Amino acid sequence: MTSETTATRAGLLALPFETRELATEHLRLRPLTRADLEHRSENYQKRSDVVRYLRWEAHDHEEPAENLEKRIALERLTRNGDGLIFAVELCATDGSTDHRVIGDISLSVKSDRDAQVEIGWVFHPAVHGRGFATEAAKALLAVAFDELGAHRVYAELDAANEASARLCDILGMTREATLRERDHVDGDWHDVAIFGLLEREFRAPNAE
Repeated sequence: MTSETTATRAGLLALPFETRELATEHLRLRPLTRADLEHRSENYQKRSDVVRYLRWEAHDHEEPAENLEKRIALERLTRNGDGLIFAVELCATDGSTDHRVIGDISLSVKSDRDAQVEIGWVFHPAVHGRGFATEAAKALLAVAFDELGAHRVYAELDAANEASARLCDILGMTREATLRERDHVDGDWHDVAIFGLLEREFRAPNAE
């Protein structure tokens, strides 16, 4: 059996991957906790102008409590279907540790064999246009490509979600498809847009 055949059978992603905190210039990304969701009525996660666009599974806050607990408790990626959710905190500028959660962002293994990873996010509208979502997403893309060894990272979003579509453009992602009326939500049909980024595009000299 050749090494190439072995690699294909074993999968192309560098699994398992252990979660950890990530730091950027303005942000701290840490594993999402149950406490974050228990306070969601006070923050972005229950705003009608935010949740109407949530399509990806990690943000299904209405799922059974035991399933949600399992998602939050997951600390490593080991197989297809595993996902890690990070709370995104805006670091205080006064030197204190009183950081404010402004959103959350996720990586999910969709195909270990084909090195396909999904990214998803949700941010408070008050921070839109300030570059924080871009900063957080770039940090997770670096993890996906540099550490997990992803070949392609993609995002699925409601086609009407202009803010997320702009973020995909900023990240250099290509709009690969629009799936017409794929999701039936609250009595209405919604189109789903798929944006993708290949490793070679991520590493291109003009990617920044």
